Amino acid sequence: MRRSALIASIAVVLALAAGIAALSLWPEPQPTDPGNGDNGENGQPIETEVTELFRESQDNVAGITFSPRGGTPYIIRRDPETGDCELDAPEALFPGRHAAMRLAHTYATGLANLTRVAENADDAQLALFGLDKPVMTWRVTRTDGTSVELMAGAEQAAGRGRYARRGNSREVFLLTELQASYLTNTIEYFYDLSFLPYPPSTEEEPTWQLIESVLLEKDGEAVIGLRKRSEEEMAEATLDMSTYQLTQPFEGESNEHMVSTVVLEPITGIAPSRIETLLPADLSVYGLDSPIRLTVGGAEWNGTLLIGGRDPESGGRYVMIEGYDAVLLDPSGDYRFLDANWDYLRSGMVWLHDIKTVSSLTFELEGVTRVLRFEHDYDEEDTHILRGWLDDNEVSETNARRLYMAALRVTQDGGTDAGIPQSPPEYRIAMHFLDGETETVELYRISDLQFLIVYNGADTGLFINRMSLQQGFLSRFDMLDRGEDIPRM
Repeated sequence: MRRSALIASIAVVLALAAGIAALSLWPEPQPTDPGNGDNGENGQPIETEVTELFRESQDNVAGITFSPRGGTPYIIRRDPETGDCELDAPEALFPGRHAAMRLAHTYATGLANLTRVAENADDAQLALFGLDKPVMTWRVTRTDGTSVELMAGAEQAAGRGRYARRGNSREVFLLTELQASYLTNTIEYFYDLSFLPYPPSTEEEPTWQLIESVLLEKDGEAVIGLRKRSEEEMAEATLDMSTYQLTQPFEGESNEHMVSTVVLEPITGIAPSRIETLLPADLSVYGLDSPIRLTVGGAEWNGTLLIGGRDPESGGRYVMIEGYDAVLLDPSGDYRFLDANWDYLRSGMVWLHDIKTVSSLTFELEGVTRVLRFEHDYDEEDTHILRGWLDDNEVSETNARRLYMAALRVTQDGGTDAGIPQSPPEYRIAMHFLDGETETVELYRISDLQFLIVYNGADTGLFINRMSLQQGFLSRFDMLDRGEDIPRM
């Protein structure tokens, strides 16, 4: 037992020694040309050899083909007139990052002032330099049709660059870290995989405020819809209301804080960073055969993200941008908004409408029906003039507006899935609009001060209301019947 352990220990020591000896074979970079600012002992510039792997005028280059690890090649072409670079490849499904491609193009055509580490490397040295299996191969094609092949191998042991050679040459050079970083990036580096074309948030201008609309769909059904109100709508609001209005599964008032923190801010954090596969054959592998659909719109942009399952390694989400046949991976995005419920995002206000759009309200309260009717007019300065009637008796504009506002003050405190009771509602309010549409709120008593609220007959829209309707409505009708004014709320 002891003898076996001793033999194993000797083997480990020998392996470590061999590794250290191998690392010592990796050449250290020689000093490059220090320039005119570095003088020798006699005050004369130090003369150093300027070595060159490849140098070509960019105007003479028709394109550069990049092949990472012998994989599918992609081409960067440069417009000689504008200097702009574009991706030119069958799999170039996304817009190219122009700055990244321009830098890669510039470095690939100007590999000069390099350190030469071997003039005639043998096969063992080429393998040591990683040039037998290069991490990247470039083919620079000139405008006259000729081409030059360049390749990058392993990183230097000291971590200060990467080895490279030209074609089948045995002359080996050391690229600097900066050169290597721009010439050995993965294909994702040259793609713009962004879903949202919005700039990063600042303290003064959060990115989420640029979102105009959101639609989240699961299993073919809209579960959350949001719409940003215009400045005109906000200016004409009769009540304080949030910037975003809930539009799906029905129209209602949203909670500004919950909408921004639970939905909008996480959406702006979506950032696919890796192409998982191009032209996927089987989407079910990624949970994208029946994806969740997220459609986001801005003032001048609209796009849909297809959201699939999770990557078992990173825990990130597989996604696709509609219109691009490629599966992407977002390793760090916050997708908790997928679990958000419209009930959670809705404000306490059940409904909110501009009185200018309403023709009448019908109140059915404890077996008594009362009708509040409006007549709208405008003067020469387009000022809204309102006349109101309660049943057949005209009421002042102030009382008409305050009774209308009482209807809008029906609020909810929470949600329930109890379902609609079989008994008739104790209270019912119908709001009739000038365009002929009608919305209803029905209230079913479950205790002295609690009611289930059904909005537009939807059994998914049940809320608990803690408002005393006896004080909220009946007392106001009694005041009007006595000829009194309704107090300001």
